[in-house]
Amino acid sequence: MPLRARFARLLGAGADEIALVHHTTEGMNIAVRGLNWQPGDEIVTTTLEHEGGRLPVYAVARRFGLTLRVVDLGIGDGDMAGKIATALSPRTRLVVVSHVSWKSGAVLPLAEIAEAAHRVGALVAVDGAQSAGAFPVNVQELNVDMYSVPGQKWLCGPEGVGALYVRRERVSDLAPTFVGFFSLRDFTAMDLSGYFIPAPGARRYEVGTVYWPALFGMRESLRWLEEEAGYGWIFEQTQAITRRCREMLADLPGTMIHSPAEHAGLMAFSVAGMEAQAAVDELAEMGVVIRPVHDPAWLRVSTGFFNNDVDLIRLRDGLTTLSARRQ
Repeated sequence: MPLRARFARLLGAGADEIALVHHTTEGMNIAVRGLNWQPGDEIVTTTLEHEGGRLPVYAVARRFGLTLRVVDLGIGDGDMAGKIATALSPRTRLVVVSHVSWKSGAVLPLAEIAEAAHRVGALVAVDGAQSAGAFPVNVQELNVDMYSVPGQKWLCGPEGVGALYVRRERVSDLAPTFVGFFSLRDFTAMDLSGYFIPAPGARRYEVGTVYWPALFGMRESLRWLEEEAGYGWIFEQTQAITRRCREMLADLPGTMIHSPAEHAGLMAFSVAGMEAQAAVDELAEMGVVIRPVHDPAWLRVSTGFFNNDVDLIRLRDGLTTLSARRQ
């Protein structure tokens, strides 16, 4: 099965709605830059966004003289769709949001956000870096227009491969940001007058030479996840290990959890007396790999189907050791 079809099955899309990209950020740039922006148009995003989704928004706002609206969603709880809806107007052209917050793991209500955006004629572009592979995603049910995902981490693929979903009905609204040999309908679909015919569907957003070993590796990763491990089992295991991790951290003295009660496989927390980067460095020396996040400076742990209770115990023991050192 071709790689586009594998990504399509993961996202609940058609293979013709999938473009192969190098990473989430490339897909987000294509999604944000491809509209026919006019000065005074409005673009809406949130305080939960990763730089891979946020910076393309900032760049187009600056370049085309757009009105930028950034909605404060806190840690990702409460009426997030309602807060975003209040920022929309008839001039809003695009809403750019994450499906899952890269800091707190909060899951945004995409279907409600898309409904509000479409009511004012705006499109919705989604950063799916922390969602695809962590829990079920169906872009048709979510009713979003663009959705960008990476191949690494939750999907266990190589770096340098990802996918961009573009709803079939929106392809004519989204011009290619980059154009190259592979963007054409076929290799004769151009002439010296400046005329060319883009490829049908989302393939028009692909450009040129790719690293074929990575593509084959990504296809095999998706095949293994779907056919051998099984997405149902993967999602169930991810949810279970994440729940146990939260319960374990909540029991550690001095620990404060910053993720909302309902979150995906990411969780943000802090421990009294611990500076985030220093704690990450010391834990790495013990063989425990987590990461810091910034603004605010928290610790973040990722828990997937590939983790087990032994990993949780190592994390707990590591944090306990660090706490003892600081007393």
